[in-house]
Amino acid sequence: MRQLLEQTINRLSAGQRVIWCVVLFAQGSTPRGVGARMAVFENGEALGTVGGGAVELQAIQFARTLSECEKALVREYDLFSGGSDATGMICGGVVRIGFFPLCPGNPGLMETLNQLAEALEQSQDRWLESVIRSDGSFALNLLADTNLHSETPRLPRTPTLLEKDGCLRLLEPISRNYMVYLFGGGHVARALTPILTGLGFPVTVYDPRPEFARDDRCPGAKAVLGDFENISGRITLTSRDYAVVMTPEHVMDLTVLRQVLRSPATYIGCIGSRRKTAYVNQILQEEGFSPADIARIHAPIGLQIKAKTPEEIAISIAAEMILHRAGG
Repeated sequence: MRQLLEQTINRLSAGQRVIWCVVLFAQGSTPRGVGARMAVFENGEALGTVGGGAVELQAIQFARTLSECEKALVREYDLFSGGSDATGMICGGVVRIGFFPLCPGNPGLMETLNQLAEALEQSQDRWLESVIRSDGSFALNLLADTNLHSETPRLPRTPTLLEKDGCLRLLEPISRNYMVYLFGGGHVARALTPILTGLGFPVTVYDPRPEFARDDRCPGAKAVLGDFENISGRITLTSRDYAVVMTPEHVMDLTVLRQVLRSPATYIGCIGSRRKTAYVNQILQEEGFSPADIARIHAPIGLQIKAKTPEEIAISIAAEMILHRAGG
């Protein structure tokens, strides 16, 4: 989203039109879900994806034919074999894509896009509201939810399409205020950081060693120089934060785990072998941590894909975090 938004703002500022193609509805086996987004530029280039294959190709071709700046359009694509609007794909689903022509010279639109860019940069809780009225006019609005932490938040936690009286209203959580803390800035942290940032996870690397707690060591991550013995002196873990423990020694891992287990962090993972995991769990149990506490730890961390190298381990960790973020 960051790159797509940056390019959209740059093209509009240069006087060029941009067409946003957004999945509004997806049913059955479809390549991408609601909220998937692609930008088509005046030179024919496209950034982002609405699923690839024939659907994406046809969406790009259609976007290039649009001449009106004021009207949004919705098209449905059939992913079954046969049918008058068939794509040739046989995934077995239906996709509705909204086409939003964004034109230069619209101060309100530019203000919304710039505010969205700022929210992404500062990891603020923000939702994007995309409205298509029955006459084809449309609006993009940036929303905040003051009830987010209550039992009944006002805005949905997943992309949701609402339809009433011919008006379509897509609500998408675009920017979330949370952080992934990597405790230890070694080889796996260096491999994991670009994967996580590419997936939209904000990353902070926490390490007591000055040579490891540097912004240039893990580009895209914030670096915090702090003591493993007292992480609360530098950071505060919230109920939406992720804690990935991979310090140089198992004793340090235990030091960090004792602290993060007392936090409401949504995800806690610790690197290591099964033998090390059993040892660490035994120590924690002897120190009074309950089975429920210990069960919060994803250890050995990552999905079991027989990963060996730092790069493979990073992929397994990222995959597990994707599953956790999706509610799995």
